[in-house]
Amino acid sequence: MHNPRTFLCYAPRAGLRCAVAYLANDKDAYGWFTGLADGRPVSAYFVLEDFYTPREARYLSVANGELHSRWTRDEAMCHELAQLQDAFSGEWLFSRSDPGSAAQVERYAEAELAAGDVGVRFERLNHFSRDQPNWTCYSHDCEHAVLKGLTKRWPLDYRVTEA
Repeated sequence: MHNPRTFLCYAPRAGLRCAVAYLANDKDAYGWFTGLADGRPVSAYFVLEDFYTPREARYLSVANGELHSRWTRDEAMCHELAQLQDAFSGEWLFSRSDPGSAAQVERYAEAELAAGDVGVRFERLNHFSRDQPNWTCYSHDCEHAVLKGLTKRWPLDYRVTEA
């Protein structure tokens, strides 16, 4: 698997706004996201088909449990997406339903920060830029155009604004 491009947004009084990990090939951007939609946690796999071509990009997405359904014919990509999601989540995120998550939630409470059902691992918060009300963390190769294109289409409440 290639190195994923990542973006995370966290609000100290609201919790995780969104987390995105994606890969790119010659024509598509594809990956996984999680965040809140109408206050509820949502996560899905996505493909922005033809994003890097002159053609109009097409957005496809599928819920986590449907990754190996017929939403795409590229089964190798589905396996790559499963690995991407697992690695990214393991490094950056925790869920309150995970064994051992109580320690994460306790650290947030001690710091008087919000921790939702899905959150950023507390020790990873030091990677975030804190210049704005929404703290953000980008990988060095994360593309604003991909985030903007994705947030126009996804169900999450978070939207990327003009840079």
